[in-house]
Amino acid sequence: MSLKELTQERHALAENTAFMRSVFAGTMRPEIWTDYTYQKFQWYYAIEDQAGKMGLLKELPGIARAHLIRDDFYDMINGSHDTYFFRPITGEYVQYINGLDDAKRVLAHLYTWHMGDMFGGQMIKKLIDAPHRHLDFDNAQALMMTMRGMLTDDLADEANIAFDWAIRILSEYDC
Repeated sequence: MSLKELTQERHALAENTAFMRSVFAGTMRPEIWTDYTYQKFQWYYAIEDQAGKMGLLKELPGIARAHLIRDDFYDMINGSHDTYFFRPITGEYVQYINGLDDAKRVLAHLYTWHMGDMFGGQMIKKLIDAPHRHLDFDNAQALMMTMRGMLTDDLADEANIAFDWAIRILSEYDC
């Protein structure tokens, strides 16, 4: 079986959360999306920090998104004085990521989130009225091909863990 097939069940569960259903139904409230974007920045920063330490970002030039997610978030709040805080689940996930000491395990999280942005993110751009610089990849096809070349079936367990985190995070929102 391929990695995609080995993670298909959890991927479907993540896509079926109330959060994602509200995204695809066009009913996502802007303040929820803004909060989610803030949280997303936190775990992307952690994933990319770990990936950088392990040399994965050198193999995937242009994959880093955290700085763009941060910029999108700042544009969303547009100078407002709203305060956003780490949700406890975000802190738990960041702590989990920071504890990973194996490049393959980090790659599984990079695959789960970043490939999701390259695929599903393209639909989200059309459905959510917000800045989406982080979903614009200059070299998406090359990144996908390079990443696919790095993927092996033995990443499935950790990729499924990444999908479990996604399900837990998305389920935190009342949409």
